[in-house]
Amino acid sequence: MIYSVNFMDLTEKINPHAVVKYLKDTGWIQYKTKKEYIKTFQKFTDKDEFYQVTIPIEKDLADYKQAMFEAIEQIAFLEGQSTEQLMLYLLNPNTDILKIRLQKKDVEAGSILFDDAINLFENAKKLIAATAQDILHPRYIHQGRQEEAVSQFINNCKFGQTEIGSYIISVVCPFAELDESEEYKQLSIFSDEEQCANSLTRKVTNRIMSNVSTIKNNIDNGEFEKLISDDEETMISANFYEALTGMNISDQDTAVEFIAQWSPVVKRNRCDQDKIVLTHDYYEPIARTIEKLRETINTHSKIVGRVKRLESIPDASKRTNGKVTIVYLDENDNKKTVSLQLARDDYNKAIEAHESGSHVEVIGEIEDNGKRTRSMTVESFSIID
Repeated sequence: MIYSVNFMDLTEKINPHAVVKYLKDTGWIQYKTKKEYIKTFQKFTDKDEFYQVTIPIEKDLADYKQAMFEAIEQIAFLEGQSTEQLMLYLLNPNTDILKIRLQKKDVEAGSILFDDAINLFENAKKLIAATAQDILHPRYIHQGRQEEAVSQFINNCKFGQTEIGSYIISVVCPFAELDESEEYKQLSIFSDEEQCANSLTRKVTNRIMSNVSTIKNNIDNGEFEKLISDDEETMISANFYEALTGMNISDQDTAVEFIAQWSPVVKRNRCDQDKIVLTHDYYEPIARTIEKLRETINTHSKIVGRVKRLESIPDASKRTNGKVTIVYLDENDNKKTVSLQLARDDYNKAIEAHESGSHVEVIGEIEDNGKRTRSMTVESFSIID
Protein backbone atom coordinates (compact mmCIF):
# COMPACT_ATOMS: atom_id res chain seq x y z
CA MET A 1 0.00 0.00 0.00
CA ILE A 2 1.22 3.53 -0.79
CA TYR A 3 0.66 6.13 1.89
CA SER A 4 -1.50 9.26 1.50
CA VAL A 5 -1.99 8.95 -2.25
CA ASN A 6 -5.20 9.73 -4.12
CA PHE A 7 -4.98 7.29 -7.01
CA MET A 8 -7.88 8.86 -8.87
CA ASP A 9 -6.08 12.22 -8.97
CA LEU A 10 -2.90 10.49 -10.14
CA THR A 11 -4.65 9.24 -13.27
CA GLU A 12 -4.25 12.75 -14.72
CA LYS A 13 -0.49 12.16 -14.78
CA ILE A 14 -0.86 8.95 -16.83
CA ASN A 15 -0.44 9.18 -20.59
CA PRO A 16 -3.58 7.51 -22.02
CA HIS A 17 -1.60 6.46 -25.11
CA ALA A 18 0.76 4.56 -22.80
CA VAL A 19 -2.27 2.67 -21.43
CA VAL A 20 -3.42 1.86 -24.97
CA LYS A 21 0.04 0.54 -25.89
CA TYR A 22 0.18 -1.48 -22.67
CA LEU A 23 -3.14 -3.18 -23.47
CA LYS A 24 -2.11 -3.98 -27.05
CA ASP A 25 1.23 -5.39 -25.86
CA THR A 26 -0.43 -7.59 -23.23
CA GLY A 27 -2.96 -9.30 -25.48
CA TRP A 28 -6.03 -7.07 -25.38
CA ILE A 29 -7.91 -6.63 -28.67
CA GLN A 30 -9.17 -3.20 -29.66
CA TYR A 31 -12.88 -3.00 -30.48
CA LYS A 32 -13.42 -0.30 -33.09
CA THR A 33 -15.97 2.42 -32.33
CA LYS A 34 -16.83 5.75 -33.94
CA LYS A 35 -16.02 7.64 -30.74
CA GLU A 36 -12.53 9.10 -31.11
CA TYR A 37 -12.30 10.25 -27.49
CA ILE A 38 -12.31 6.70 -26.10
CA LYS A 39 -10.67 3.37 -26.93
CA THR A 40 -12.40 0.09 -26.10
CA PHE A 41 -10.48 -3.15 -25.54
CA GLN A 42 -11.70 -6.70 -25.02
CA LYS A 43 -10.09 -9.88 -23.74
CA PHE A 44 -11.05 -13.52 -23.16
CA THR A 45 -9.29 -15.31 -20.30
CA ASP A 46 -8.15 -18.94 -20.31
CA LYS A 47 -11.44 -19.74 -18.56
CA ASP A 48 -13.39 -18.13 -21.43
CA GLU A 49 -14.33 -15.19 -19.23
CA PHE A 50 -14.98 -12.00 -21.19
CA TYR A 51 -13.67 -8.59 -20.09
CA GLN A 52 -14.01 -5.17 -21.65
CA VAL A 53 -12.42 -1.88 -20.63
CA THR A 54 -12.87 1.61 -21.98
CA ILE A 55 -9.91 3.99 -21.94
CA PRO A 56 -10.65 7.74 -22.06
CA ILE A 57 -8.22 9.47 -24.44
CA GLU A 58 -9.08 13.13 -23.85
CA LYS A 59 -8.24 14.46 -20.39
CA ASP A 60 -10.81 17.25 -20.57
CA LEU A 61 -13.68 14.74 -20.37
CA ALA A 62 -15.77 15.43 -17.27
CA ASP A 63 -15.41 11.90 -15.91
CA TYR A 64 -11.85 11.28 -17.18
CA LYS A 65 -10.30 10.53 -13.77
CA GLN A 66 -13.03 8.19 -12.63
CA ALA A 67 -13.20 6.35 -15.97
CA MET A 68 -9.42 5.88 -16.15
CA PHE A 69 -9.19 4.72 -12.54
CA GLU A 70 -12.00 2.19 -12.97
CA ALA A 71 -10.33 0.85 -16.13
CA ILE A 72 -7.00 0.46 -14.32
CA GLU A 73 -8.71 -1.30 -11.40
CA GLN A 74 -10.33 -3.76 -13.79
CA ILE A 75 -7.09 -4.43 -15.70
CA ALA A 76 -5.17 -4.97 -12.45
CA PHE A 77 -7.84 -7.37 -11.15
CA LEU A 78 -7.76 -9.44 -14.33
CA GLU A 79 -3.95 -9.61 -14.29
CA GLY A 80 -3.78 -10.59 -10.63
CA GLN A 81 -1.82 -7.55 -9.51
CA SER A 82 -2.65 -4.69 -7.18
CA THR A 83 -3.93 -1.37 -8.43
CA GLU A 84 -0.85 0.22 -6.83
CA GLN A 85 1.51 -1.96 -8.89
CA LEU A 86 -0.18 -1.19 -12.18
CA MET A 87 -0.42 2.51 -11.35
CA LEU A 88 3.31 2.61 -10.56
CA TYR A 89 4.11 1.11 -13.95
CA LEU A 90 1.69 3.32 -15.91
CA LEU A 91 3.05 6.42 -14.18
CA ASN A 92 6.52 5.24 -15.22
CA PRO A 93 5.98 3.42 -18.53
CA ASN A 94 8.85 1.75 -20.32
CA THR A 95 10.70 0.95 -17.12
CA ASP A 96 11.93 -1.94 -15.05
CA ILE A 97 11.30 -1.53 -11.32
CA LEU A 98 13.59 -3.03 -8.71
CA LYS A 99 12.04 -3.35 -5.26
CA ILE A 100 14.17 -3.86 -2.17
CA ARG A 101 12.46 -5.00 1.02
CA LEU A 102 14.20 -4.69 4.40
CA GLN A 103 12.89 -7.32 6.81
CA LYS A 104 13.69 -6.42 10.40
CA LYS A 105 11.81 -6.27 13.69
CA ASP A 106 12.32 -2.53 13.93
CA VAL A 107 10.45 -1.93 10.66
CA GLU A 108 7.50 -4.29 11.04
CA ALA A 109 5.13 -1.37 11.63
CA GLY A 110 6.16 0.27 8.36
CA SER A 111 8.57 2.82 9.88
CA ILE A 112 12.35 2.57 9.80
CA LEU A 113 15.33 3.85 11.77
CA PHE A 114 16.98 6.86 10.17
CA ASP A 115 20.37 5.18 9.64
CA ASP A 116 18.77 2.02 8.23
CA ALA A 117 16.85 4.08 5.68
CA ILE A 118 19.96 6.00 4.62
CA ASN A 119 21.91 2.75 4.21
CA LEU A 120 19.15 1.20 2.14
CA PHE A 121 18.74 4.13 -0.24
CA GLU A 122 22.46 4.85 -0.64
CA ASN A 123 23.39 1.24 -1.26
CA ALA A 124 20.53 0.69 -3.69
CA LYS A 125 22.10 3.45 -5.78
CA LYS A 126 25.58 1.92 -5.38
CA LEU A 127 24.24 -1.50 -6.37
CA ILE A 128 22.85 -0.19 -9.65
CA ALA A 129 26.01 1.81 -10.39
CA ALA A 130 28.27 -1.18 -9.70
CA THR A 131 26.15 -3.39 -11.95
CA ALA A 132 26.28 -0.92 -14.83
CA GLN A 133 30.06 -0.68 -14.45
CA ASP A 134 30.39 -4.48 -14.28
CA ILE A 135 28.52 -4.74 -17.58
CA LEU A 136 30.38 -1.99 -19.42
CA HIS A 137 33.87 -2.53 -17.99
CA PRO A 138 34.19 -5.76 -15.95
CA ARG A 139 36.76 -5.40 -13.16
CA TYR A 140 37.27 -6.78 -9.68
CA ILE A 141 37.10 -3.25 -8.26
CA HIS A 142 35.88 0.00 -9.82
CA GLN A 143 37.83 2.98 -8.52
CA GLY A 144 37.84 6.68 -9.23
CA ARG A 145 35.15 8.75 -10.89
CA GLN A 146 32.28 7.08 -12.73
CA GLU A 147 32.19 7.50 -16.49
CA GLU A 148 29.58 9.91 -17.83
CA ALA A 149 27.28 7.25 -19.32
CA VAL A 150 26.97 5.45 -15.96
CA SER A 151 26.33 8.73 -14.13
CA GLN A 152 23.58 9.65 -16.60
CA PHE A 153 22.00 6.22 -16.23
CA ILE A 154 21.96 6.54 -12.42
CA ASN A 155 20.69 10.12 -12.53
CA ASN A 156 17.69 9.07 -14.63
CA CYS A 157 16.62 6.34 -12.20
CA LYS A 158 14.09 7.38 -9.56
CA PHE A 159 12.90 6.20 -6.17
CA GLY A 160 9.18 5.48 -6.25
CA GLN A 161 6.77 5.57 -3.31
CA THR A 162 7.81 3.41 -0.37
CA GLU A 163 5.45 0.56 0.51
CA ILE A 164 4.29 -0.98 3.75
CA GLY A 165 5.16 -4.61 4.47
CA SER A 166 8.44 -4.46 6.35
CA TYR A 167 9.99 -1.54 4.43
CA ILE A 168 10.08 -1.54 0.63
CA ILE A 169 11.75 0.96 -1.67
CA SER A 170 11.07 0.98 -5.40
CA VAL A 171 13.82 1.96 -7.83
CA VAL A 172 12.32 2.96 -11.17
CA CYS A 173 14.78 2.48 -14.04
CA PRO A 174 13.73 3.96 -17.42
CA PHE A 175 14.84 1.99 -20.46
CA ALA A 176 18.00 3.48 -21.94
CA GLU A 177 20.83 2.35 -24.17
CA LEU A 178 24.27 3.48 -25.25
CA ASP A 179 24.64 4.48 -28.89
CA GLU A 180 27.60 3.60 -31.13
CA SER A 181 29.68 6.31 -29.44
CA GLU A 182 28.65 4.94 -26.02
CA GLU A 183 26.58 8.05 -25.34
CA TYR A 184 23.52 7.69 -23.09
CA LYS A 185 20.18 7.59 -24.93
CA GLN A 186 16.82 7.20 -23.20
CA LEU A 187 14.21 5.11 -25.01
CA SER A 188 10.54 6.08 -25.32
CA ILE A 189 7.34 4.17 -24.62
CA PHE A 190 7.11 3.59 -28.37
CA SER A 191 10.53 1.92 -28.72
CA ASP A 192 10.18 -1.68 -29.89
CA GLU A 193 10.46 -4.64 -27.52
CA GLU A 194 13.75 -5.95 -28.90
CA GLN A 195 15.45 -2.60 -28.39
CA CYS A 196 14.25 -2.45 -24.78
CA ALA A 197 15.17 -6.09 -24.13
CA ASN A 198 18.74 -5.39 -25.25
CA SER A 199 18.97 -2.02 -23.48
CA LEU A 200 21.43 -1.17 -20.74
CA THR A 201 18.50 -0.92 -18.31
CA ARG A 202 17.31 -4.49 -18.86
CA LYS A 203 20.91 -5.73 -18.73
CA VAL A 204 21.35 -4.00 -15.35
CA THR A 205 18.10 -5.22 -13.73
CA ASN A 206 18.66 -8.70 -15.15
CA ARG A 207 22.27 -8.80 -13.90
CA ILE A 208 21.31 -7.62 -10.41
CA MET A 209 18.84 -10.48 -10.02
CA SER A 210 21.16 -13.08 -11.58
CA ASN A 211 24.08 -11.87 -9.42
CA VAL A 212 22.09 -12.14 -6.19
CA SER A 213 20.79 -15.55 -7.26
CA THR A 214 24.31 -16.77 -8.11
CA ILE A 215 25.73 -15.48 -4.82
CA LYS A 216 22.97 -17.16 -2.82
CA ASN A 217 23.33 -20.50 -4.66
CA ASN A 218 27.13 -20.56 -4.36
CA ILE A 219 26.98 -19.91 -0.61
CA ASP A 220 24.15 -22.43 -0.15
CA ASN A 221 26.27 -25.07 -1.91
CA GLY A 222 29.46 -24.20 -0.02
CA GLU A 223 31.15 -23.23 -3.31
CA PHE A 224 32.73 -20.06 -1.94
CA GLU A 225 35.53 -20.07 -4.54
CA LYS A 226 32.91 -19.42 -7.24
CA LEU A 227 32.05 -16.06 -5.66
CA ILE A 228 35.06 -14.66 -7.55
CA SER A 229 34.88 -15.19 -11.31
CA ASP A 230 37.41 -14.46 -14.05
CA ASP A 231 34.69 -14.61 -16.71
CA GLU A 232 33.89 -11.05 -17.80
CA GLU A 233 30.31 -12.06 -18.63
CA THR A 234 29.61 -13.07 -15.02
CA MET A 235 32.24 -11.12 -13.05
CA ILE A 236 30.91 -9.53 -9.85
CA SER A 237 32.93 -6.61 -8.52
CA ALA A 238 33.78 -5.81 -4.92
CA ASN A 239 31.61 -2.71 -5.37
CA PHE A 240 28.54 -4.89 -5.92
CA TYR A 241 29.32 -7.06 -2.89
CA GLU A 242 29.93 -3.95 -0.75
CA ALA A 243 26.54 -2.52 -1.74
CA LEU A 244 24.89 -5.77 -0.60
CA THR A 245 26.61 -5.74 2.80
CA GLY A 246 25.70 -2.07 3.20
CA MET A 247 21.99 -2.93 3.19
CA ASN A 248 22.01 -3.79 6.89
CA ILE A 249 22.46 -7.59 6.53
CA SER A 250 25.39 -7.28 8.93
CA ASP A 251 22.73 -7.03 11.67
CA GLN A 252 21.28 -10.14 13.32
CA ASP A 253 17.70 -11.13 12.40
CA THR A 254 17.80 -9.01 9.26
CA ALA A 255 17.02 -9.98 5.68
CA VAL A 256 16.86 -8.12 2.39
CA GLU A 257 14.56 -9.25 -0.40
CA PHE A 258 15.12 -8.25 -4.03
CA ILE A 259 12.02 -8.15 -6.22
CA ALA A 260 12.14 -7.49 -9.97
CA GLN A 261 9.00 -5.96 -11.41
CA TRP A 262 9.84 -6.42 -15.07
CA SER A 263 8.22 -4.21 -17.66
CA PRO A 264 5.19 -6.31 -18.62
CA VAL A 265 5.59 -5.42 -22.29
CA VAL A 266 9.27 -6.47 -22.51
CA LYS A 267 9.24 -10.22 -21.98
CA ARG A 268 12.71 -11.18 -23.26
CA ASN A 269 16.02 -11.21 -21.38
CA ARG A 270 14.61 -11.72 -17.87
CA CYS A 271 16.30 -13.55 -15.02
CA ASP A 272 14.58 -16.82 -14.11
CA GLN A 273 13.94 -15.53 -10.59
CA ASP A 274 12.12 -12.35 -9.69
CA LYS A 275 12.24 -12.72 -5.88
CA ILE A 276 15.39 -13.53 -3.90
CA VAL A 277 16.10 -13.14 -0.17
CA LEU A 278 19.51 -12.71 1.49
CA THR A 279 19.58 -13.09 5.27
CA HIS A 280 22.24 -12.20 7.83
CA ASP A 281 23.68 -15.72 7.37
CA TYR A 282 25.13 -14.66 4.01
CA TYR A 283 26.99 -11.66 5.42
CA GLU A 284 30.26 -13.35 6.47
CA PRO A 285 30.92 -15.20 3.17
CA ILE A 286 30.24 -11.99 1.24
CA ALA A 287 32.49 -9.95 3.54
CA ARG A 288 35.33 -12.47 3.07
CA THR A 289 34.88 -12.27 -0.69
CA ILE A 290 35.28 -8.48 -0.55
CA GLU A 291 38.56 -8.91 1.35
CA LYS A 292 39.88 -11.37 -1.26
CA LEU A 293 38.93 -9.08 -4.14
CA ARG A 294 40.70 -6.17 -2.48
CA GLU A 295 43.79 -8.33 -2.00
CA THR A 296 44.04 -8.72 -5.78
CA ILE A 297 44.42 -4.95 -6.08
CA ASN A 298 47.04 -4.84 -3.33
CA THR A 299 49.32 -7.11 -5.40
CA HIS A 300 49.30 -4.58 -8.25
CA SER A 301 51.22 -1.33 -8.60
CA LYS A 302 49.49 1.99 -8.12
CA ILE A 303 50.92 5.16 -9.61
CA VAL A 304 49.74 8.76 -9.48
CA GLY A 305 50.97 11.12 -12.16
CA ARG A 306 50.08 13.37 -15.08
CA VAL A 307 49.38 12.67 -18.72
CA LYS A 308 52.40 13.60 -20.85
CA ARG A 309 51.42 12.35 -24.29
CA LEU A 310 48.33 11.11 -26.14
CA GLU A 311 48.45 8.97 -29.28
CA SER A 312 45.45 7.74 -31.26
CA ILE A 313 43.68 8.17 -34.60
CA PRO A 314 42.43 11.75 -35.21
CA ASP A 315 38.80 10.79 -35.91
CA ALA A 316 37.21 10.47 -32.45
CA SER A 317 34.10 8.77 -33.88
CA LYS A 318 36.21 5.84 -35.12
CA ARG A 319 38.51 5.68 -32.11
CA THR A 320 38.40 2.46 -30.08
CA ASN A 321 41.58 2.87 -28.01
CA GLY A 322 44.67 4.99 -27.57
CA LYS A 323 48.18 5.08 -26.18
CA VAL A 324 48.94 7.32 -23.21
CA THR A 325 52.26 8.22 -21.60
CA ILE A 326 52.19 9.01 -17.88
CA VAL A 327 54.89 10.80 -15.88
CA TYR A 328 55.04 9.98 -12.16
CA LEU A 329 57.40 9.90 -9.17
CA ASP A 330 58.47 6.54 -7.72
CA GLU A 331 58.97 5.78 -4.02
CA ASN A 332 62.38 7.53 -4.16
CA ASP A 333 60.91 10.63 -5.83
CA ASN A 334 62.63 9.76 -9.11
CA LYS A 335 60.75 10.78 -12.25
CA LYS A 336 59.49 7.78 -14.24
CA THR A 337 57.43 7.34 -17.39
CA VAL A 338 55.08 4.53 -18.28
CA SER A 339 52.99 3.88 -21.40
CA LEU A 340 49.43 2.56 -21.31
CA GLN A 341 47.02 1.16 -23.87
CA LEU A 342 43.55 2.39 -22.91
CA ALA A 343 40.08 1.57 -24.19
CA ARG A 344 38.03 4.46 -25.55
CA ASP A 345 36.31 5.49 -22.30
CA ASP A 346 39.54 5.55 -20.30
CA TYR A 347 41.33 7.28 -23.19
CA ASN A 348 38.68 10.02 -23.09
CA LYS A 349 39.40 10.40 -19.37
CA ALA A 350 43.10 10.78 -20.22
CA ILE A 351 42.26 13.53 -22.72
CA GLU A 352 40.22 15.33 -20.06
CA ALA A 353 43.03 15.00 -17.49
CA HIS A 354 45.60 16.28 -20.01
CA GLU A 355 43.49 19.32 -20.88
CA SER A 356 42.80 20.20 -17.23
CA GLY A 357 46.24 19.28 -15.89
CA SER A 358 44.63 16.88 -13.41
CA HIS A 359 46.40 13.96 -11.77
CA VAL A 360 45.42 10.43 -12.72
CA GLU A 361 45.62 7.21 -10.73
CA VAL A 362 46.55 3.99 -12.52
CA ILE A 363 46.42 0.50 -11.01
CA GLY A 364 47.91 -2.48 -12.82
CA GLU A 365 51.09 -4.44 -13.51
CA ILE A 366 54.22 -2.62 -14.69
CA GLU A 367 56.29 -4.63 -17.16
CA ASP A 368 60.05 -4.01 -17.05
CA ASN A 369 60.96 -4.27 -20.73
CA GLY A 370 64.44 -2.79 -20.32
CA LYS A 371 63.39 0.47 -21.96
CA ARG A 372 63.33 3.91 -20.40
CA THR A 373 59.56 4.07 -20.78
CA ARG A 374 58.01 0.94 -19.34
CA SER A 375 54.59 -0.41 -20.28
CA MET A 376 51.75 -1.15 -17.88
CA THR A 377 48.77 -3.49 -18.07
CA VAL A 378 45.89 -1.40 -16.70
CA GLU A 379 43.38 -2.68 -14.15
CA SER A 380 41.95 0.73 -13.24
CA PHE A 381 42.35 4.26 -14.62
CA SER A 382 40.79 7.31 -12.97
CA ILE A 383 41.05 11.07 -12.57
CA ILE A 384 41.64 12.01 -8.94
CA ASP A 385 41.44 15.82 -8.95
